[in-house]
Amino acid sequence: MTLKLTLALPVVFGALAYALPAGDLPLSAPIEAKRIANYWKPPIKSSIQFILTGIPDIDDGYIRPNTGIYELDMFWTPAETMKGLSKLGQRTVCYFSAATAEEWRDDYKDFTKQDLGLELPDWKGERYLDIRRDNVLKVMKKRIDLAKQKGCDSVEPDNRASDVYSNDNGFKPEITPNDTVTYLHKISEYARSKGMSVGIKNCIEILGDIFDDVDFAISEECVQWLNCTVYSNFTTAPRPGTEGKAVFEVEYLRRKLCNLDEPGASLENPYLKINTIIKTLELDGFVMFCDGSAARTQTKNVEGQRGRNDPRLNRRSWVREQLWRKMGGQPYDV
Repeated sequence: MTLKLTLALPVVFGALAYALPAGDLPLSAPIEAKRIANYWKPPIKSSIQFILTGIPDIDDGYIRPNTGIYELDMFWTPAETMKGLSKLGQRTVCYFSAATAEEWRDDYKDFTKQDLGLELPDWKGERYLDIRRDNVLKVMKKRIDLAKQKGCDSVEPDNRASDVYSNDNGFKPEITPNDTVTYLHKISEYARSKGMSVGIKNCIEILGDIFDDVDFAISEECVQWLNCTVYSNFTTAPRPGTEGKAVFEVEYLRRKLCNLDEPGASLENPYLKINTIIKTLELDGFVMFCDGSAARTQTKNVEGQRGRNDPRLNRRSWVREQLWRKMGGQPYDV
């Protein structure tokens, strides 16, 4: 059922004066990647729904909202759901972690002891991966193969490894940003060879270096963290012979922020052409759009899936809130 809300979206950050200027975005020399001409890529102006807790329930033959693109957990979502969404006119982006090993995944046993680093803070059962190792890439290629078998149009190899080179991961010698760029290039090349586009989340330090290797970008809370302008070279071509690419931006509920919080921005002419939605930390069926409307996709639970009742989500929410307060943000009522 679609819920209409009247929502005042405040002008929070003015001109985003503290965001990284577009001119500071580093751009590497063009990377030669094997591409095929017939894989789908999201248009710059697009809408999306993210669901990583549960899966869409399409047993009754319909899906809401009709965003056109759904990002789903690649492991938990069966091929029947992927194919059903395709019949309903929806493209699917399949999510998997490319930088961490989660002990609840079916292929966890395929990682060797040498592949595994320290456990992520606040995320019990999830360990950093040494993305430089051949076996890690071998496992990721199998995941991409599975995404293809299930009928995914695209993959998002979530690279918490953008954190891996800046966090205490336990690897010696240390992983560098260039290691991440090299790794993502290999993953992208393989996924595209299978006929799927590739998206990447965050990784703002290396955006310029991976521009040629990804087909769209995803930002978490770039309005809140004042760094939306780093995506300007995605939505507008950074150099001759290139084209702009879609950027999807997620703000989390209770912030009620949109990239429309900029003078002159409107639904028809959004700031930096970024596509913003508002979600809960659970990434369940709820979604809110910048015009104040909201909807809830009907979902069903998947046995064994971590999600709404996972205590880590509450911990993650509090960590985010602490960071927000350190930046001068006002606390909200829990």
